[in-house]
Amino acid sequence: MKYLLLIFLLISLISCKVKSKNYTRIILNKEGINNVSILNTDQAEKALIFWYLYAYGNECENNSSNIKCQLLKEMNIDDECEISHLNNLLQWFSNDMLAVYKLNKCPNLPSKSAIQNSFKQLILNRKNDTLSITFSVMGMNTLQEKSWNITQTDTYIINNNTFIKVNTNE
Repeated sequence: MKYLLLIFLLISLISCKVKSKNYTRIILNKEGINNVSILNTDQAEKALIFWYLYAYGNECENNSSNIKCQLLKEMNIDDECEISHLNNLLQWFSNDMLAVYKLNKCPNLPSKSAIQNSFKQLILNRKNDTLSITFSVMGMNTLQEKSWNITQTDTYIINNNTFIKVNTNE
């Protein structure tokens, strides 16, 4: 009987230490930046946010009021092209050759580019080792007089500090 009780206590202790990660974090929406959500993000979530800000946003200049630049500032990133920041993203996205290519071309979209993008929404959804990001970007190409609105959800599996993309839903 003692052994059964000991085994039960051991299993209970182990199961208490393994926390389930199931939640949604609204990083950005119509009301603005959610500072509380940003403070609670872990390294994987930050890397995913940083990648989408980089991939879809324009370069930040000093004292920019652009929402992307404000988000980066809130997350303590002064320069997206700083080597340690890029190396961190390269680690997380090492399985994505397009991401690796884009990260080696920093900045991706210069601030004075004819193409300008603006973030309207960033939402993270976490289910243990599966991380989804829903984002909305509004953009404009002034030379071609074209505009666009993108709202999309991408899903990744976290595996040994790297992301494996599993789907894209538009």
